[in-house]
Amino acid sequence: MLESDMLNRLTVIIPTYGRSDKILQSIYSCLHPKIAIIIIDDNGLNSNNQISTKNLIDSITTDYTSNLSYHALDVNSGACIARNKGIELAKTAVVTFLDDDDILLAEDTLQKLEFFENQNDYDICCSDMFSKFNGKTYQLPFCYFRGLTPTDLLLDGNCYTPMIMAKRDALLRIGGFDNCKKFQDHVIMLKIHLYKLNVCYFDKPSFIHVDHDEYRISNNACSYQTVKLRFKYEFLLLNEIELVGKEFIDLRNVITERKKFLCFYFIVMPRLNTFVKRYLGTRKFFNKSGNNHNCIYVFMKSLFYALKTINGFPFVIKRIAYKIKGMR
Repeated sequence: MLESDMLNRLTVIIPTYGRSDKILQSIYSCLHPKIAIIIIDDNGLNSNNQISTKNLIDSITTDYTSNLSYHALDVNSGACIARNKGIELAKTAVVTFLDDDDILLAEDTLQKLEFFENQNDYDICCSDMFSKFNGKTYQLPFCYFRGLTPTDLLLDGNCYTPMIMAKRDALLRIGGFDNCKKFQDHVIMLKIHLYKLNVCYFDKPSFIHVDHDEYRISNNACSYQTVKLRFKYEFLLLNEIELVGKEFIDLRNVITERKKFLCFYFIVMPRLNTFVKRYLGTRKFFNKSGNNHNCIYVFMKSLFYALKTINGFPFVIKRIAYKIKGMR
């Protein structure tokens, strides 16, 4: 293949939000004469982070900046919308993804592309990753892709968005990423199997997931709608695959138990922790104020303040009410 044709084969899409101090590392890891890069800035046009990010990108001096394009969204819209914009703007037949604090292994990614192009009738190619924390690189169980078949995905699926390399037209055909703030990588894989796209596996890590204790959107409490979307697709996929009898019942039970766990872990627990902190903080404030409020007043005031400031508590109350009524 001619060198001039190589750039028409792969685009790396990098959505960015609030990480102008880290994104250069991600961009530099992608700079390669055979790779096109699209940065989708989701900070919001003319925001401080957007201006800072654009200035950093403009400062890059390398032979490969002609491969790099930048697009700023008018308003903060979320990583899924940003990725979909990148898919829309890409000029290559194949796209892959990178988070704005992760590191692409460019040569391994090009090997993955070569492997993918040699697999006839496949739409998606997934691979593993390394994880880097405190300067050390690991490959733990969560670093391995799991979900080659619908059953594998439903039983014990594991996918990070940069694990996915895809034909651009296949992603457009399934509508790209759903606009969810959590589980977007798992949801896209569910959609891939629901649309019966063919998935192959490249047995080599293609990027480094840089783990840290700083803000990640996936660390936040999420809404019930986000969990509901994931499990809507899981149950749709369950009904699509050819399982009967005990196999079907067992897999359905696995999905149901997982839903209970994720609802508790990502919806109830974060809000309960926040509630306890607000309640204790308010009680501490009253006790230090010097006013001699009685215990019942302090308790009730602290309780209602904590309830009022917990985003999502109406959901918990509503679900309890539905349970009492026998609704599900």
